[in-house]
Amino acid sequence: MGSFDPVDRRTVSAQIRAQLADAIHTGSLTPGMPLPAERVLCQEFGVARTSVREAIQGLVMAGYIERRGNRTVVAEVLPEINFAGDDRKAMVTQLFEVRQVIEPTIAGLSCKRATDDDRATLVELAARRPRGLEDFRSIDRAFHATLARSCGNPMLAEVHAKALASLFGSGEFASLLYAEVNRTEVDELIAEATQAHRSIAEAVSRGHVRKAEAAVIAHLDDVERRMTERLL
Repeated sequence: MGSFDPVDRRTVSAQIRAQLADAIHTGSLTPGMPLPAERVLCQEFGVARTSVREAIQGLVMAGYIERRGNRTVVAEVLPEINFAGDDRKAMVTQLFEVRQVIEPTIAGLSCKRATDDDRATLVELAARRPRGLEDFRSIDRAFHATLARSCGNPMLAEVHAKALASLFGSGEFASLLYAEVNRTEVDELIAEATQAHRSIAEAVSRGHVRKAEAAVIAHLDDVERRMTERLL
């Protein structure tokens, strides 16, 4: 075929999956058409066979590819969801870049300025066990809003509130979270984010600036990576 580009090894299967999905959307790979052999794809992408198999399995799960005996072919009827998701994921990345600039500073200031009530509220919110995605989104927003308010800088808290409103109100963000094919990955995201909230709350409650800042950075990095690399 000779039409695919070598990929960055940091996100191997995700990039392979995106390129194959794009080929399907643009018509380079048409419904019913067999995919090139794994050996050929490995050569074109410049990766090991395991990465190609992971990418193909993701496309099968999303309904873009079907197994027919020993062959792997493009599905005759494609799902409506935009699998490649370039626009959606670009929006998510931009919003998380804003959060990465703001939230570590907020966490550091909160360690110094949060009231006893603020610290108690953060710990209480972090200790909650979400009952599904809607409950988690409510807890998540309340947690980060409380963290921002406790930093003692109303202007910074207002800028942060606008960033959160853009994130939580964006259809791009919601379309990734609520896609049926992403259910397992979203469940894992919720579990990891809940644990991250506990680490942040503990650091703030104890006034540990560096630990709080590091916990926020790690949390945002993890959520962004999961949303842009693992969600379809």
